[in-house]
Amino acid sequence: LHSKVQILKGLLHEEHGMIEMELDEVVSGEYSVPRSGHYYKVLFDREILAASPSLADEDFDLDSGKVISYDTQLQQKVLISRGPANERLMVVRHDFMIFDKPAVIYAAQSLEDHMLIISKLRNTLIVAITLNIFVLGFAALWITRRSLRPLDEFSHRIEKITHKTMNERIDPEFQVDEVRNVAKSFNSMLDRLQSAFEMEERLVADASHEIKTPLSVIKAQCDVLLQKDRTKEEYARAVRKIGATSVRMKKIISDMLSLTRLDSGALSPAGFKVVSLKDCIDRAVKFMEYMSEEKDMKIKTTIKDNISVSGDQDALTELFLNITENAVKYSAAGSQVEISHSIDNAEVTVEIRDYGKGIKDQDLERIFDRFYRADTSRSSDGTGLGLSIAKAITEAHGGKIRVESEWGKGSSFFITLPLNTTDL
Repeated sequence: LHSKVQILKGLLHEEHGMIEMELDEVVSGEYSVPRSGHYYKVLFDREILAASPSLADEDFDLDSGKVISYDTQLQQKVLISRGPANERLMVVRHDFMIFDKPAVIYAAQSLEDHMLIISKLRNTLIVAITLNIFVLGFAALWITRRSLRPLDEFSHRIEKITHKTMNERIDPEFQVDEVRNVAKSFNSMLDRLQSAFEMEERLVADASHEIKTPLSVIKAQCDVLLQKDRTKEEYARAVRKIGATSVRMKKIISDMLSLTRLDSGALSPAGFKVVSLKDCIDRAVKFMEYMSEEKDMKIKTTIKDNISVSGDQDALTELFLNITENAVKYSAAGSQVEISHSIDNAEVTVEIRDYGKGIKDQDLERIFDRFYRADTSRSSDGTGLGLSIAKAITEAHGGKIRVESEWGKGSSFFITLPLNTTDL
C-alpha cells in the first residue's frame, strides 16, 4: 500500500495550469475492478481528483476507521476501516502539499482473505493443539508408567524383606541405571542393619550367658544352705560368696547400661564442655589407688595441666579408669603403670602402658568386642565390657583407640582425642 501511494503521487503533474493524473498504470490492475477489495482515492484541494469505481459512485469515507500507526516525517498514517461491501480494510493515507495546495492520497486493501486464512489457521491450531494435548498426555502417562515400573518392582522386592530375610539382597546389575545406585545404597543399608541386628543378638546372648553364670552360683549356694542346718561360719561364707557374685552381676548390668546409653547417642557433642585432660586422668587414678596399693604397684602420670579437650568429664574419666583398671589388674605385683601423652597437630594421644602379661596376637583384634575375654583373663572377675565401653566413649568424642602388646612384656593402649580448639 505504501508503494501504491508513491506510484499515485508520482502520476500527479501540471497540465496548462491544472493538476492532472495519468491513471493508465493504476486502473489496469485490480484497483479498477468494482468491489475488488483494492481501492484508491486522490484528493486535491479537498476535491476528488481520482478514485476507484466503488469509491467514486458512493459517498464513502476511508477515514472512518481506527488509526493504528502514524509517521509524522512522511505525513502518513495507517488505519483499519470498512469498505463498500462492509469488508475490513487496511488504509494508508498520505498527506502532502503540491503547488501550495493540500493533497491526500488513499490506498486500501481488503483484509477479508487474510482474516479467512487466520480464522482457518486458528481453527486448525485449536484442533491440532487439542489432539496434541491428548496425544502428549497419553504418551506422558505411558512413559511415566514405564519409567516407574522398575521402582514398583524395586518396592515389591523391598516389601518382601523382613527381619527373618535380612540376608536377601537386590542385585543392582538387573536394575535400570536410575535404580542401580539406589539398589546399591539399599544393600549397603541392609548390610549395616544386619550387622547391627547380629551385634544385638550376640549382645543378648552373651549377656544372658554372663548373667546366667552368677545366678547359677547364687542359686547353688542357696540350694546347699537349704539342704540342712549349717554352722554360722558356713552361712557367713555362703553369704559372702553370694554377695561377691551379686557385685559382679551389678557390674555386668551397669556396664550393659553404659553401652546401651552410648549406643543410643546420649553422649553427643551438643552436651560437651571444655574439660582438663589431667583432671580426668587424676580422677581415674584416684579410683584405682585401693587396687594398686593392694598389689604394691605405682601409677606414674606425666600429664601437663594446660591440656584440655571438649567432652564429657564423667565419660572420659570412665574411659581412662577402664584402661587403667585393666593395666593394674593384669600386671604383676610390684610393677608400674605409666600414663603419658604426646601432641601432634590438633590431637593429643594418651598412652597407658603396663608391664604385665601382655596380649596374644590372636586376641588383639577382638579385645574391643563386647563380652570378649582372652583365655588368660577368663579367671578374673571382669565383665568383658570395659574395653568396649572405652572404645565407644573414645569414638563418641571423635577420637580413636588402639593397642600394642608383646606377649610376656606388657601392653600399651593409645587413646587419641581432638584438642579443644581454643587451645590451638
